[in-house]
Amino acid sequence: MYSKNTMKSILLYRSYILPLVLFIATFLTLTFKELIFVGWFPFQFEVFRDTFLAEYPYSVTLLLILFFHEMGHYIPARYYGIQVSFPHFIPFPFGPVGTMGAVIQIKERIPDKSKLFDIGVGGPLASLILSVLAWTIGLSFSELVMIPQGLDSSHFLFFGDSLFTKLSAQLVFGAYDTNVYDVQIHPLARAGWVGLLITAINLLPFGQLDGGHIIYSVFGEKYRNWIHWIFIGFCLLGLWNITWLIWGFIIYFLLKVEHPFIQDGYPKVGKGRKILGIGMLISLLFIFVPQPLIMGPDLNKDSLFGYLVQLVVGLF
Repeated sequence: MYSKNTMKSILLYRSYILPLVLFIATFLTLTFKELIFVGWFPFQFEVFRDTFLAEYPYSVTLLLILFFHEMGHYIPARYYGIQVSFPHFIPFPFGPVGTMGAVIQIKERIPDKSKLFDIGVGGPLASLILSVLAWTIGLSFSELVMIPQGLDSSHFLFFGDSLFTKLSAQLVFGAYDTNVYDVQIHPLARAGWVGLLITAINLLPFGQLDGGHIIYSVFGEKYRNWIHWIFIGFCLLGLWNITWLIWGFIIYFLLKVEHPFIQDGYPKVGKGRKILGIGMLISLLFIFVPQPLIMGPDLNKDSLFGYLVQLVVGLF
């Protein structure tokens, strides 16, 4: 058994100190992810300084997007008197992003669908607005550059496009040939891109994801008659990019396809909430990235879906 003072120390650590430590660690992995990944030895102050000056717009902006996303859940939960933890950021230095997002823990059952909707929609709504602003402003600081002839792209990693990022880049820079030109995006735009990707993943309409809260609140119990068909369609995206097949396994076994039962309560989910919820789900179609990260050798290769289409065509 723990003593009373020990229990207070544990609660203090979990409630305040741990979130703060994770926040600082995530800032460091966002800012210095590339140096950490390649093994930064020996220490050079100039490299540290130059990396910080180049990357802090990315790390600060993305931290703000993630923070306000979680506050979009935290504030409504606290408003309704529901116990919830502070945001826990997840540092991840092994990759081009530097984080795996942030989470909060809701410590008690949400009483009805209206409150579920407000808590669920607040996060992606906040991050969607901030990510669009970051991408749009950052795009104005970005440059359209010509790809050098004979460039070996096998060691490069490319960010994929959603409908929104593709159309907005074409609007800013004109209808450029992606085989000849590339957009060197500003760190601010890169933070917006990552924020949009995280928002899109959260808006997937399944289980305990934000999109799952929204679609269940809007359509109620009858959504159980067709949500599995949407899930099957989502898994078929694995033919385009295996990333989504992996997410399919995570959703099916951990996050679940269907949402746990929540009663209707009073007031019920009204017309205003339904319009907002459907609008957020539609926004997913514009910010979803079919191929989030593309390795250089795969840049111009067909997806598995493309190979299957070619195989079928060849049979006839």
